[in-house]
Amino acid sequence: MLRYLSANGLVSQHQHGFLAKHSTCTQLLETVNDWSIALLNRHVVDVVYFDFAKAFDSVSHTKLMCKLQAYGFDGVLLAFLYEFVTDRTQKVVLLNSHSPVMPVTSGVPQGSVLGPLLFFYL
Repeated sequence: MLRYLSANGLVSQHQHGFLAKHSTCTQLLETVNDWSIALLNRHVVDVVYFDFAKAFDSVSHTKLMCKLQAYGFDGVLLAFLYEFVTDRTQKVVLLNSHSPVMPVTSGVPQGSVLGPLLFFYL
């Protein structure tokens, strides 16, 4: 999937996470370099930070499938990806108590290889 997205220009050149030879370290180095150049040229630098801690949980399954289709994914792969993100359940366990099992209606599975791919690139 990543090869397909890259080959078709669907991955931003500014993307650093989850790419070979790109990481939060390369992103930080590039950013500090850009800030330094701007400050040396007496430009104003404004910085805004976003906390994506819950972002993986907010991905709409319907929108994700539409975007995958728009990017050209179909057939067995699209069906697999649909099954990967849908029909999941969750419950909260605390000591000897637990909540009812509830359907997961949005989000991508965390701790998986596909989760970040589906979130960041799509």
